[in-house]
Amino acid sequence: MRIAYIVTQYPPAVSTGLGRYVERITPYLARHHRLAVFTLNDGHQPEHERDGTVTVHRPRTLLAAAGRGRRLNRTRRHEFLLLTAHVVMSNWRYFRRLRRATRDERPDLVAVHDSTNFLSALLCHHVLRLPIVYHVHTTEYGVAPHRTIVDPLNVFAAVERWLGRIARRVVVPTPEVREQLVAAGWDGTSIDVVCLGGTFEPVLADPGFDRDKLRARAADRRALLGIPAGAPVLLFVGRLERQKGIYQLLEAMREIARAVPGLRLVVVGEGDIEGVRRIVADTGLGDHVLASGEFVEASELLEYYEMADACVFPSLYEPFGLVATEAMAMARPAILGDGFSQIFLGDPASPGAQFVRADDPGDIAAGVIDVLTDPALRRALAERGERLVRERLSWSRAADETLAVYRAAVRTPGTPTPKEDL
Repeated sequence: MRIAYIVTQYPPAVSTGLGRYVERITPYLARHHRLAVFTLNDGHQPEHERDGTVTVHRPRTLLAAAGRGRRLNRTRRHEFLLLTAHVVMSNWRYFRRLRRATRDERPDLVAVHDSTNFLSALLCHHVLRLPIVYHVHTTEYGVAPHRTIVDPLNVFAAVERWLGRIARRVVVPTPEVREQLVAAGWDGTSIDVVCLGGTFEPVLADPGFDRDKLRARAADRRALLGIPAGAPVLLFVGRLERQKGIYQLLEAMREIARAVPGLRLVVVGEGDIEGVRRIVADTGLGDHVLASGEFVEASELLEYYEMADACVFPSLYEPFGLVATEAMAMARPAILGDGFSQIFLGDPASPGAQFVRADDPGDIAAGVIDVLTDPALRRALAERGERLVRERLSWSRAADETLAVYRAAVRTPGTPTPKEDL
C-alpha cells in the first residue's frame, strides 16, 4: 500500500506520547509499504528527506518562525492557538503536495492522526476523493468530559464528529475511547480498537541493554537532585495540567508525606510549573516535591524510572497512557487514576496496577501509602505489570492490527486491492 501519514510529530521532534507512538510504530508500517509522512516543521528540519524507507515532508510556515524553534506549551492559551494555526497552515501545504502527486505517488489511503489535522482530512476526502482512516489518540478537545481547552461553542466536538463521519475506519487506542465515542453518537461499526505497545520495548529487548549501567546513571541523577540516600522516591510523569491529576496529587502529598517519612515526589513534565510551585509553597511541602517543568527525552527518562520506588499517574482522563507502559515495563509499581483504561488492570484478581479515584486526593493518598508501605504489594505489582506489558502490548501486534484496518478501509466495491511494495 501507499500510505500518506499525517501527524503533528515525527522524530526528531518528539515531545508527547503521540510522538513516541509514531516513533515506535512507523518502522513496522514501512517494512512492506510505502509511507509518506506529513508533519510539522519547527524551522530546523529539512522540508523533504528520506528516513530509511519513509519519505518525510515538513513544509515550513511563518508560524514556525514565530515559535522560535521551541516546543509550544499547549497549556498556555496563546501558545495553543499559535500551535493550532501552525497545524492548519501546514495542513494546507500537505494538501497541496498531495494534489500535485503523480499517478505513481497517489496514496491508497490517508491516515490522519487527531482532530488537529482536520483540514487535511476534509480536503483529502472531499476534493481528492481519497480514503481516510482517522486515528483518535485523544478526545480531550471535544468529547472528553475533562478538556484541556475552553470551547463553549463545542467546535472541536463538531469537527471530531465530522471526521468520524467521513472516515472509512476510525482507530482508537482503548475500548473505553470507543465507548466514549459511541455514547457521543458515533457509528460504532466503523471504530476499531488497536492498543499501543510499550515505549521502552526496543530498549529492553536490545541484547546490549545494561541494567547495571542504568542503575549507576540513576544513582547519579538521584544525587544531582539532592535526594538523600535511602529516601523513597515517588515519580510522576506527564503534562502539568488538571487532566493529568497533578493538582489532586499535590493535595494528597500532605497526607502521603506524613505517612512515608523522607519521601520525595519527583515531577517530570512541562506545563503549569508556576501553578505546581505555588501549590507546593502554599502547602508547605518544600523539599518533598522536586519539579523542573521540562520535557525529558526517553533515554533520560529511563533514569527517572530506575530510581523510583513507585510511580503515580492519577489522570482524570487518559486516552491510552504510555507512561503506564513505561513504568510497568521497568518493573515499577504503578498507581493509576481511573481515567486510565482497564487494560492496565489485567486480571482483577491479580491486578497489574493499583487504581485510585483520580478526583479524590484522599483516595490517591490511600493508594500511594498502601504501595509505599507494603514491600510485598510493590513486588507483586512490579512483577504483574512487567509481565502484562511484555506479553500483551507489543508494537509488532499494534502495527499488524493497524495494517489490517488500513486494508479494510481500501477494500470497497469496484476498487482494486492495493499492491504491497515488497
